[in-house]
Amino acid sequence: MAQLVNPDLVRERSRASFDVEKLTNVLYGGPDGVKRKRRIESLALMDPDYAHEDLNYLSREEQYVTMLKKSLMAAKKAKELGLIVKDMDDYMTRCGLDYRAIAMNLHCTMFTITLQQQGDERQRAKWLKLAENFSILGSYLQTEMGHGTFLRGLETTATYDPSTQEFVVHSPTLTATKWWPGGLGLTVTHGVVMAQLYTQGQCMGPHMFIMQLRSLENHKPLPGITVGDIGPKYGCNDGDNGFVRFDQVRIPRDNMLMRFAQIIPGQVR
Repeated sequence: MAQLVNPDLVRERSRASFDVEKLTNVLYGGPDGVKRKRRIESLALMDPDYAHEDLNYLSREEQYVTMLKKSLMAAKKAKELGLIVKDMDDYMTRCGLDYRAIAMNLHCTMFTITLQQQGDERQRAKWLKLAENFSILGSYLQTEMGHGTFLRGLETTATYDPSTQEFVVHSPTLTATKWWPGGLGLTVTHGVVMAQLYTQGQCMGPHMFIMQLRSLENHKPLPGITVGDIGPKYGCNDGDNGFVRFDQVRIPRDNMLMRFAQIIPGQVR
């Protein structure tokens, strides 16, 4: 698994006018951070289980299956090694699974981290265990067909209905379609959805909601949810990128991640 460094790169690095090791320490939080990073990377680089055939000679379906198997294996090994969440990017990247295994990479990083950082204590107790045991697989659903990192421009809505204590999640326009999230095309069962929160007739800005997208029994989309694969992509054809649209989908009030903001029953009409 260990790879030889290109001689041209070695030559250029040797000509650097600064101390490479000192800069490395600055970038990764000091000598201890660099030591940790290198140890995590070596666990993957020296593991022969991550070797695989040239993906360019495989069909798109074969590429997806190959990388999904590798990423599931990486997730299992990471757990056995006792790696914590912040180590996962380093480990998955050196497995050769950074973008190519985005189906599982986002589950192990952005999905799980968002639950940890944005969920309250009760939500973390409920959802994190399921995610860490891979009882559910998740992605982070922010990017829309018409909007990427411009959060204020997101069009997906989550409107609170106090009569049922539910949110109604909806894609009001074509450009509100969630587009490109990793793992969404074929793999995940759940997602953290970024949507505009509406209550009392006012927009309260973007908030996060956890939603089940597919059945845990047959993996079919749940009612009101249209989800699928965005199709072939140049340069990253084995990545499982997808789209999803919501048609008045109701979710419980508790599905809004509520560590820093919440809707309190009885105070909203």
